[in-house]
Amino acid sequence: MIAVLAGLAFVLPSPAVASDAWQFELSAATGAVTRGLVDSNKAPTVGVGANWYPDPSGGFFIGASALSIRNSAFSQTGAKIVADAGYTWRLDADWTLQAIVSRYQFARVPFAGRMAYHELELRGGWRDFLFASLTASPDTAIGWSSKTRAFSYDVAGRLPLEHGFSATAGIGYYDLRAQVGGGYVYADAGLTYQYRTVQFDLWYIGTQAPAATRARMGPLLSHGWTADVVWHF
Repeated sequence: MIAVLAGLAFVLPSPAVASDAWQFELSAATGAVTRGLVDSNKAPTVGVGANWYPDPSGGFFIGASALSIRNSAFSQTGAKIVADAGYTWRLDADWTLQAIVSRYQFARVPFAGRMAYHELELRGGWRDFLFASLTASPDTAIGWSSKTRAFSYDVAGRLPLEHGFSATAGIGYYDLRAQVGGGYVYADAGLTYQYRTVQFDLWYIGTQAPAATRARMGPLLSHGWTADVVWHF
């Protein structure tokens, strides 16, 4: 998933597969954006993912995903690969807490080794309507910066509508002071349609950054529409 809300959606089985330990997904999108940073905007993306839940109601889980990417920094199509492991606590019928450790790896792109990083994330959610997260990374690099600490903070919400539609919106802050001397705000708003196990999303994703940050990161900061379709099975 590519927008703030998608990034905060809990890693739990969908109702259609809640009785299965394994959950898979295939996706296609017009582009890919992570925390307002453009991963891919020069070609449509395709992705595949798998998650394993020994106990679908909570507890330990693992997952992995791969996404094709191509942007203005490189002409060939590469891949973004994510592996994660985490634990879900159901505090009561409404509240859920997750802790997740992730490894982000890149392939067939320039400086793939420098782009790789690790991340620890804490997520909280109320029902399936309101979400918040805090992430910390010890080794994130932007361009030629050193690989060092980075933090992000997000809140997002989902409002169910009629006939399978939902409105979504989120806002976050990416703290990259150690890399580029400042951070920036990213936000999105959009519409989701769910038909059985297929999900369609349309978002506008934008960013707001100080002039010095824009000067360092301008082409990487998202301002535009993104659409995707995801099949869960």
